[in-house]
Amino acid sequence: MNSYAQSMLEYINGSPTPYHAVNKLKDMLDKKNAIGLDVESSWELEQGKLYYVVNKDTSIAAFYLSSDLEKGFKIAAAHTDSPCFRIKPTSSFIKGGYELLNVEGYGGSILYSWLDRPLGLAGVVYVKEKDSIRKVYINISEPIAIIPSLAIHMNREVNENVKFNIQNELSPLFAQEDNGQAFISLLAKEANCTEDDVLSFDLMTYDASPGTFVGLNKEFISSPRLDDLSMVYSIFTGFIESCDNMMENAIAVAFDHEECGSLSDRGARSNFLDMILDRIFESFDMSKEKKYIALFKSFLISGDMAHAAHPAYPDKNDPHMHVCLNKGPVLKHNSNQSYASNAKATAYIKTLCKKNDIPLQEYANRSDVRGGGTIGPMLSAEYGITAVDIGSPMLSMHSARELGGSKDPFMIHKLFKVFYSNN
Repeated sequence: MNSYAQSMLEYINGSPTPYHAVNKLKDMLDKKNAIGLDVESSWELEQGKLYYVVNKDTSIAAFYLSSDLEKGFKIAAAHTDSPCFRIKPTSSFIKGGYELLNVEGYGGSILYSWLDRPLGLAGVVYVKEKDSIRKVYINISEPIAIIPSLAIHMNREVNENVKFNIQNELSPLFAQEDNGQAFISLLAKEANCTEDDVLSFDLMTYDASPGTFVGLNKEFISSPRLDDLSMVYSIFTGFIESCDNMMENAIAVAFDHEECGSLSDRGARSNFLDMILDRIFESFDMSKEKKYIALFKSFLISGDMAHAAHPAYPDKNDPHMHVCLNKGPVLKHNSNQSYASNAKATAYIKTLCKKNDIPLQEYANRSDVRGGGTIGPMLSAEYGITAVDIGSPMLSMHSARELGGSKDPFMIHKLFKVFYSNN
């Protein structure tokens, strides 16, 4: 089990941004001889073949087509983004003799978890090159920034419900400079261009320390971005390993921008999945009615990490639904549709897990706590697909560094693998 968890950590460590996460998935699919499709070109699809398509560099879908599209699709979906700090267009400023990065929060971070933590920088830079524009992916894994905390001697209430102002208090310290150009100079160096040729960028900070095993027996995983790259990796490895045995139509998809609502050209509320489905059916001259029949027969697993019970805060969870690390995948429920699971879908997943000796836990929020949401309900509503929400259990969700169990990645990988290969 730890060998699979190690491979997952290697994927996460090499994927500091959605751009890098998608590029690594492309490499995995290319090794499986999957056929890459271009959104801007016509598709000539054949049954019995494996395909993938990338959307705006940060979302990706892979699909396999069987001999009968009307049977429906097995779909699993997750997201490539995680809470972080992103660099604003006016990227840095001088204050107190230091050059600081001008950032804004992305997603719902636990802000204090970012303090005093060496930070790397990664993303994409667009530069001018003669009469064209060149795209450059960068990943500066050497720690180049840090957000220093204020000494307790100057803030005696620091341990008592302290609030942070991102604009004024959480700008990462980047350099001891007076001209305010060190950051742009760094980007120009990384992109192999002049400072004037840097046109734009999408860059984010990340914890520069790689994910690792912790605990007496390495029973835990401490890593950035477990939510939700752990699910992305489990879905796509399960999908790829099932390709040789697939008897039904299958899709694995990873969207961007879940942490800010999914309403974008690459989020779960975009037309990405719908475009893929339409082009599949049009390729085989099948009507919209046939598409609706197929979707009605389809099944969706929304893969997003789940809350384990925290030993220091047991009263934060439903006292009758104790979720624990290393005890298997978690099936998530919410009567108000924050999660997509319903009774019919739950029965199917329970049967699938029991048949394949996969332990399954169940989770619901405390009745007086609202909790979070996933892409499951929006996809289920958009396509009318029966769906469940499932994830591996974890602690410290949305911290700069999260904690999971080292046995759970393999167990949920096994679930996705049997989901795709089971007829």
